[in-house]
Amino acid sequence: MPAVAVVIPVYRQPHFLCESVASARRQSLSVPYRIVVVDDGCPLPETRALGLAFALADRGVHVIRTSNRGLSAARNAGIAYALSRWPDVGALYMLDADNRLTPRSLEIGLAALSKHPEADWVYPQLSKFGMGWAGHVDVPVSPLHTLLAGSFMEASSLIRSRVFAAGLRYDESMRAGYEDWEFWIQAFAAGFRGICEPAMGLDYRYRPESMVRNAARQRPILLNALRQRHPSLFAARTLLGLEQAHHPRYGLVGETGLARFTDWAVRSEGVATEDFADALARSRAEPEGGALPPFLLFADPETVAALARARLIQSTLRRLEGACARGSGWVGLALTIEHGFEPSVGAPGGESAMILVATDRFADLVSGAPDAETQLAEALSAMARVGPVLPRESADAAALRPGAIARLRRSLQICRTAADRSEAPRRWHWQTRTLFDGADLVETLRTEIGGAPLSNLTREARRRLLGLVLDGHALAGLEAVRGLCGSRGSDTVRLHLLHCGSLAELPDGADLSGVDSLDELALPKPGKRPFQFQGQPFDLPEPDDPAWREIRGALAGFDTILIGVPRLFPLLAECRSKGARTIIYRPEVGWPDHDTRILLAFEHATDALIVESEETATHFAAHGFPRSKIAVPRQGDIALLFPQMRAEQGSDMTDHLGRASTGT
Repeated sequence: MPAVAVVIPVYRQPHFLCESVASARRQSLSVPYRIVVVDDGCPLPETRALGLAFALADRGVHVIRTSNRGLSAARNAGIAYALSRWPDVGALYMLDADNRLTPRSLEIGLAALSKHPEADWVYPQLSKFGMGWAGHVDVPVSPLHTLLAGSFMEASSLIRSRVFAAGLRYDESMRAGYEDWEFWIQAFAAGFRGICEPAMGLDYRYRPESMVRNAARQRPILLNALRQRHPSLFAARTLLGLEQAHHPRYGLVGETGLARFTDWAVRSEGVATEDFADALARSRAEPEGGALPPFLLFADPETVAALARARLIQSTLRRLEGACARGSGWVGLALTIEHGFEPSVGAPGGESAMILVATDRFADLVSGAPDAETQLAEALSAMARVGPVLPRESADAAALRPGAIARLRRSLQICRTAADRSEAPRRWHWQTRTLFDGADLVETLRTEIGGAPLSNLTREARRRLLGLVLDGHALAGLEAVRGLCGSRGSDTVRLHLLHCGSLAELPDGADLSGVDSLDELALPKPGKRPFQFQGQPFDLPEPDDPAWREIRGALAGFDTILIGVPRLFPLLAECRSKGARTIIYRPEVGWPDHDTRILLAFEHATDALIVESEETATHFAAHGFPRSKIAVPRQGDIALLFPQMRAEQGSDMTDHLGRASTGT
């Protein structure tokens, strides 16, 4: 029984088939293996003649012929043949006819699988000939790499038979390319994982014109096909949950080390103080290695704690991140005379309670000696500043402390001293950087989801994330939601209030109990309002409208989003397409008639409409809103917010993100 079967699909490439089969035949492997050539209905007689010649010359070479159905179908035919002919075969290697194995490819690949029993496949480093290029992919791979950059895993990989025994096959409808990327997404969704073994070796032929080059020209179309095949994996909540789990966005630089986090409530100690300078240097030499988060935060711990108590730490960080991206990579949370602090020398514009800086900008200062002090002064002078957003008469304002600049200077001095003592790390290999670094990942997610800065809230295993988008007219929606959640609310739901308007404008005595975090949304000024419905004008923001970019980022990633602000109704369909359940809350009083009519225009993008009385429900039903989608809130009816919890009433919740990630 062979340990490995090498599957080689071929179509119109007899001149390359000689090389691929010859490379497979000369393997150093000491255990039995077989070669399966799949002639995908090639019209060239040379292909059939060469296949038969190899089979006659070597009993280890098998040739099958199929009608022409494309690369995926040919691979699947080879897989089916190998598994039926050798049921106990340990692994299959997918080798394209225009590529070549190196002499020890199978030996090293099998050794890697033996050493890592948890690995389901092993893929090689990207080394190409013809048009010379090599890409470095031997880095810790996360699910986001698979979803957003999966083509880095070469199809020519050694895959355990258990992957195919689970029913996974190549998508035969994807004939234009990226069928291997789609296969890796399938494998990830099913819980399988791969590793890179650079020494395994593969000679990848890179030609000016090929299927790969043609796929690159159709990349937007093919990527959209991947999204449509795996909507739960590309949902904003899944992508942001995976970012939180594998690529924390921020790093708080403290006295004892660096804490990594995206949500401060779920943080981990990532880098000890004595290792911070080395991690910074490595992030410069090997940015794709993920040594540090893309943003560094300098702040007094009491400032962070005060903002956390005020339920504002996440919204503050998001505002700082947005200003950082718009500016020079530096932004400070300014404390001015309004907060009891007089501006001091060296702190133009006010003391800074926090400084958020892009990691690569901080690294620039470390490597900028002997002019680093001048560069720091210039950076601080040009640094953007935003003020803290606090509810009226917040007691936590007094707890905000200056000193962020002093903390930054101390860290800078430590890193400079370490840099002076030893030579900076260098990129040790000659391959080109292929995978994204932390900053690239943030920008990739912003582009994929369509907003910036993106939500930075926890996607927990046992709590759904509910976004409440309300203004002064619709704050009663908060009470309605608390009633729906009932006694299970704090255990099963995390409430995030996005207030349209300043938090300082919240009514005196507003009941914010049960709210885990607060944010404020500054809606763009109304445009020309060229669209009308039943005579009522409204805006319909374009997907790339920069004025709405921050709003879209703030609304991203919720399991359910409840909106009580009519100007945001045009974004309902976008939220829904990104995986969120969409609910409109219509208060009993406070809405003018024209907002009620606008609501009807977006019924198609609304999963549910919550009203306060049966009379109002009857009114909307009479105007054409489906009665089945209208609800008067009942105490404890949490399934209205999260229908998937209907079967969970009275039982423990399961891991929603885990289900989304595994596709079950």
